[in-house]
Amino acid sequence: MDVAHIFHGHVCTPGVSFELSSDDGKGTLRVKILSLEEVGEAADDWDLRVKQHKMQSTLFDSDEDVTPIFGMSIDRGDHERKIVLPVMEGGPIGIGYEVPLRRMRSGYSGNPVHFLTLDAFDPAPMGGLWDTVLEKGVEAEIVSDMRLLEPDLDSITFLTSAGPGSGILLGLHNGGRRLPISTYGDGMKRLLALRLSFIGAENGVLLVDEIDAGLHWTVMEEMWKLVIEVARRLNVQVFATTHSYDCIRGLGFLLRKHPELEEQVSLQKVTRLRPEAVYLQGDQIRIAADQDIEVR
Repeated sequence: MDVAHIFHGHVCTPGVSFELSSDDGKGTLRVKILSLEEVGEAADDWDLRVKQHKMQSTLFDSDEDVTPIFGMSIDRGDHERKIVLPVMEGGPIGIGYEVPLRRMRSGYSGNPVHFLTLDAFDPAPMGGLWDTVLEKGVEAEIVSDMRLLEPDLDSITFLTSAGPGSGILLGLHNGGRRLPISTYGDGMKRLLALRLSFIGAENGVLLVDEIDAGLHWTVMEEMWKLVIEVARRLNVQVFATTHSYDCIRGLGFLLRKHPELEEQVSLQKVTRLRPEAVYLQGDQIRIAADQDIEVR
């Protein structure tokens, strides 16, 4: 995803910014593009990680070139919660550069921010997230959540012995040979990436590009239920984009069954024709779904 599209005028140059704030004024999120000189010592660390990235193969054999050209600061209201991430050539956010947190010249670090894009995920951060899952002993929880797409799922195994890359095998209750996750389609890969992203974003922010990608419309309601439950449990604020009416309607149907979740969600419609987003609260999302109102 080219981050230019989240800024007014679809421009990504140092100095451009936007701000999100709550109605009560208690919460504000500021996002700004910085030059590498403004970023400071973090830029040197990014350069080292880029060199390491080019020496590794990815799960899906992606060999794209990645070079940071700007930084993107995300400020949630105080210096201790301020972070900065690399913007690569072409506009995407650097995958795997968000952990550990980077420091700006101010010397302050912030809460974790994890990005999940439509691109292939790198084996290093994904394997690192799975290591965290094992350390916390929550692998059964991950497997349970993945049964949204495969009810017979019994195990998830990461392989690291076949060189610098990595592989993921899934096992079923009926036993037999464990099969690569790619055998189960893009939806399974996407759901695992989404679920593990919460591990990297615990007590922080998760940004998801096209959250419905790879998932059938019939699972949208359950997908949103999973996202909200995990976000609340791990104290994660989720920002997700979608172009899918089924995805939005799935959220509305979930709110119909669970009105207590209405205060946990909102919808922001962004268009280049308006300087400000159109804001819908949870109850308005539910009403739009019930009355089949187009809100994209």
